[in-house]
Amino acid sequence: MSHRHGTRSIEYRPRQPEELALHAIVLERWPSVVARHAARRATPARFVDREFTKFIECGVPALGFVRVRCSDCGHDRAVPFSCKGRGFCPSCGGRRMAETAARLVDGVLPRVPVRQWVLSVP
Repeated sequence: MSHRHGTRSIEYRPRQPEELALHAIVLERWPSVVARHAARRATPARFVDREFTKFIECGVPALGFVRVRCSDCGHDRAVPFSCKGRGFCPSCGGRRMAETAARLVDGVLPRVPVRQWVLSVP
């Protein structure tokens, strides 16, 4: 499916997280990390467990998707759920970064030439 958005053409290309090395490594190693913690009668921090578990499920159509329909052409597509992670998922982190940059450019930064800007957070 390809659409015109403004002056550029946008085509949705679903990613295949199961084919990525990072996904395979986390899928293989995360259960052993949890098992090692359990052997010590401990658990990983809840937010860490949630982040890794959601990353493993991110973008996998078999684990859930939403069907979207183009109001212009009527074409529909299944889009897998994302984890919306903040710290580990490269796909969701990249999307969040792009959305933040677009919001800053469109609504926060003045319409003047800008060479560089840096945000430092303690």
